[in-house]
Amino acid sequence: MKTIAITGPFNPATRQALHAAAPEGFDVIDVPDESAYGQLKNADYIIIRTIGLKKEDLQDASNMRLVQKWGAGYDRIDVRGIGELNIPVAICNGVNAEPVAEMAVMHMLALYRHFLAHNTKLRQNIWTKDEYSPKSYMLQGKTVGIIGLGNIGMRVARILKGFGVNEIYTDIVDKSELANSLGIQVTTREKLLQESDIVTIHVPMTKENYHMINREALHMMKPSAILINTARGGLVDDEALCEALRDGVIAGAGLDALPSEPPAPDWPLFQMENVVITPHTGGNTADNEANMIGRCMENILRIENRRPLRTRDLVNNEYLISKLETEDIL
Repeated sequence: MKTIAITGPFNPATRQALHAAAPEGFDVIDVPDESAYGQLKNADYIIIRTIGLKKEDLQDASNMRLVQKWGAGYDRIDVRGIGELNIPVAICNGVNAEPVAEMAVMHMLALYRHFLAHNTKLRQNIWTKDEYSPKSYMLQGKTVGIIGLGNIGMRVARILKGFGVNEIYTDIVDKSELANSLGIQVTTREKLLQESDIVTIHVPMTKENYHMINREALHMMKPSAILINTARGGLVDDEALCEALRDGVIAGAGLDALPSEPPAPDWPLFQMENVVITPHTGGNTADNEANMIGRCMENILRIENRRPLRTRDLVNNEYLISKLETEDIL
């Protein structure tokens, strides 16, 4: 019988659903964190979420055929080192795009209409009908700058079309055909920061992207602008962001990706009314969970049955000793 290791912090309901979704002939074991990595020695497949995985962790896992990442971000996985062990690493490309895009737009609306402040004060029997009107805004007519026009950035752009916004974007990859179909204008990162009323980040966490929104970048933005980060916490220098929000360099921030998860209880951003913070739950919806489980199990069966993985799911083919055949499907 083949073994799938469920690795990382999954809630009990999700773990149960993963156990139930395992194909016939597969056993499922729970490996909650790095301290239990000794159990990976005899596993054939891993489904991993949030925690790190290094080459050394799989050095003795002679049966391992696939490391399957829950979600799309794989910055905590040593894809090169694991590839040198001839173990492919796959992600769930595009599966989180819809819920994360919706979360990004929710943050925009929450900041512009002061949802949290209204709700908090109403629960204290304070009627705030007119208190926030002078600093509340519509999305309509605003310029939204999208950093990264991948699966999530593209979906954000599509959703925002219905709000009547002006959209600009920047990306290190040529997305002109897609952008033209959406009516979005390409620009430089500097001009995007300078011209946008809302800046929303949708890029992976890489060495090059670390603290891409730093003190200099924040000072390029309008004093009335807001920043949205639903990607990775390390993309934003949170100390510089705290200063910028405190000093009025920018007007607000919506964060679903934090530099430390969970952050310290005394994190200064918790004390700021012009910040909306959620605990990295962009992709966490009951209906999307089924999609995620389905992709994970599908990729395991693709490897088991010697069928090609999706090109965009396989992230370390260049490092594998034996390259895998892939196919270009979404």
